[in-house]
Amino acid sequence: MSDRDVHRTAVALGEAVADAWHRTHGGSDIAVPIGLVAALSLIRQHDANGPDLKAQILAQQPRELIEMYRQIWAGHWQARPDLIDRARILHEWLNAPDDIDDHRAYCVKAVTDAALKAGILDLTGHPDAIDRARTDALSHVIMILRSDGARAGLGEFHTPPPVTEMLGELMLAELSAETALESKGPAAGQHIHDPAGGSGGMLRAAAQALRWRGLDPADFQWSTVDIDQIAAACAAVNAIVWGLGLNVVVACDDSLLNPRAVEDARTHARAVIAHRDQVMGTARMIAAIRRTQALLETAVAA
Repeated sequence: MSDRDVHRTAVALGEAVADAWHRTHGGSDIAVPIGLVAALSLIRQHDANGPDLKAQILAQQPRELIEMYRQIWAGHWQARPDLIDRARILHEWLNAPDDIDDHRAYCVKAVTDAALKAGILDLTGHPDAIDRARTDALSHVIMILRSDGARAGLGEFHTPPPVTEMLGELMLAELSAETALESKGPAAGQHIHDPAGGSGGMLRAAAQALRWRGLDPADFQWSTVDIDQIAAACAAVNAIVWGLGLNVVVACDDSLLNPRAVEDARTHARAVIAHRDQVMGTARMIAAIRRTQALLETAVAA
């Protein structure tokens, strides 16, 4: 698709998801449908010759979809607990699947089908990160689901992709100017920051600009701050989708009131990663004990 078609698809995706959610009377918690689209953006067709991923998901029943989403978030938590924890508002409702009633499951099915048919995997399902980062699909979903009054109250406005791309170039130009005595352009290890980042559109544009220069965004440091929980959550998910690498900090804070927002978020991220390491270490130990017990039981039976 051309860039124009990509952005049109993203807008159509937002409209389709909002229509499905409201048509099925999903309720006022827009974090649910946004979280469904976010989870779908985290998966892709790994085997081009294998079963069609889109068709497989469309064939799922509502309760099967609930479990699928739980597995998507759990799998990515193991790899990036810092970012998945920041995105908690998008998936915490899945933590008690037995409490999800039939109507909520029905709404999940409707939104999932709408997102897939509108082309979410065409936007984010590519194996190459440069193709996954051609647009900010989640931004359109947020803006269309959220009322005008709510957006105005949060000071939240969608920045058109051509503008973010221009600003992304300017961010890199400023970065280059600051380091002109040391380098001729952006260099690995440098820090790119957006103090009012929303769902991460400026970072996306800067990352694409780096790739056009033959550089890997994963070699840079990234940080963004936004006061809105849903926007910050989407920025965290987008950081994974767009391949920004391990050195990413997403803060949900007011950067004007808290100049240490990024440092505080980095401290929290380290604690979350340490918790993941402890949980996974315990899980591995339990698995080893169970394997040993199974071997002993087999030996005794023999």
